Amino acid sequence: MDGSDVPTFFICPISLQIMKDPVTVSTGMTYDRESIQKWLFTYHHSTCPITKQLLTDYNLTPNSILLRLIDSWRIDNVTKSSTVVEATRPASDVSVLLNKLIEEVREPNSQMNSLRKIKSLVQENDDNRTCMEDTDIPSLVASLIMETNPQEISQSINKTVIIEEAMTVLYVLKPSTEILKKLSQDRNGLLIESLSSMIQHESCQVRIQAALLLKSIFEVVDEIYKTELKAELFQGITEILKDHNLDGATRAVLSILMEVMPFGRNRIKAVEAGVVSVLVELLAESNEKRVCEIMLGALEQLCGKAEGRSAFLSHPASVAVVASKILRVSHVANDKGVMVLLMVCRFCKSSGVVKELIEVGGVAKLCMLVQAESSLKTKEKAKEILGFHLKTWNKSHFFPSCYIA
Repeated sequence: MDGSDVPTFFICPISLQIMKDPVTVSTGMTYDRESIQKWLFTYHHSTCPITKQLLTDYNLTPNSILLRLIDSWRIDNVTKSSTVVEATRPASDVSVLLNKLIEEVREPNSQMNSLRKIKSLVQENDDNRTCMEDTDIPSLVASLIMETNPQEISQSINKTVIIEEAMTVLYVLKPSTEILKKLSQDRNGLLIESLSSMIQHESCQVRIQAALLLKSIFEVVDEIYKTELKAELFQGITEILKDHNLDGATRAVLSILMEVMPFGRNRIKAVEAGVVSVLVELLAESNEKRVCEIMLGALEQLCGKAEGRSAFLSHPASVAVVASKILRVSHVANDKGVMVLLMVCRFCKSSGVVKELIEVGGVAKLCMLVQAESSLKTKEKAKEILGFHLKTWNKSHFFPSCYIA
C-alpha cells in the first residue's frame, strides 16, 4: 500500500477524518464514535446519516477489525518517512517531490492517487501545506473542480470520487486569503459557479465539501461575486437544511446565507427556494445559542422583503417559533426575534397575527422585555410592536397587566 494513499473506508463519513474509534450502527454503516454520538444524542437524529434509514436501535458496535487496520496503516505510514516532506529534508528534495505531484495531478490516470498523496502530506505536517502554497498545486486542484461538468459527475462514479477528493484536498490545503480569493475570482468566478452547482449533488460528501468551501470563499471574495448568484445555490442550501444534515454543513450554509443575502436579488432567490419555511422548522428544533442567533438573523434579513414576510406568515408555526426564542436564548436572539416580529406587524395588518401573538405568549414576552435588562434598542422595538395593537390586546384577558407604556 502506498503510505500516502489513505483508504477511503478509513475516513468517517461525518467528520471526513481518519476514524479514531470506528463503530457500526444498525444499518451496517461505520462512523467514528464521537461523530455518530453527536449526530444521535446531541442533535437527536434517528436516521443513518448516509443511508437515511431509520435506526432500529442506537447500539454502537465497535469495529475492532477496522480499528486494527487503521492502527496498522498509521504505524506503516510513520515508518515510510520518504512520503513526508520533513523540515530537515533538503530544499531540492522537497522541490522534486512537489514537482512530481504536480505532474501526476495533470495526468487523468494518476489524479486520484496524487490527490490522496497531497491530502496525506498536508494532514501529516503543516509545513507541507505551506510548501504547497508556493506551487501550482492549489490552482491545479481548483481546476479539477472548475472543469468538471455537474451532469458528468452525476453519471460517472469515478468522476464523483475525483471531484469529491479534489474538494477535500482544496479544503484541507486551506489556501491563504490572497490565494483563495484569486482562485475564486479567476475566470469570472467559475469556481463559485461550479461549487454552487455541486451543492445540489446527490452525494452527501460532495454537497458537504462544496458548502464548506463556499463558506470560506464568500468570506474573502469581492462583493460583485456575491451579487449575481444562481438560484441553484439557494436550492442546494435549502436541501441541506431540509436534511438536518451534519452540524458542519448546516453551519456552513447558514454562514453562506448571512454572507450573500445583502447583495442583489439573493434574498428573493432564497425565499423562492423555500429557505424561510425550512429556517422556521430548524429554529423550532434548535436550542444551540449561536445557531439560533444566526437563523433569527437570516429570518430578519428575509423578512426585510415583502416576499419574505409573506413566506414567513404562510408557515403556521412561524410567529410561535420566533416568539418562543425571545428571553430564552440570548440578548442577540432577543433583538433579532423582536425585529422579525416588528417587520411582520409593521407591514402586515393581519388580525390573525395580532391574535396569534397574544395566544402564543408573544405579547407577554414583549411586555417582559420592556421591563427586563435588555438593550434600549430592543425595548424600543418591543414597545413599537405593542403600540400597534395596544387597544385590541388590552381587551384580552390574556394581556399582561404589568405592561408599562
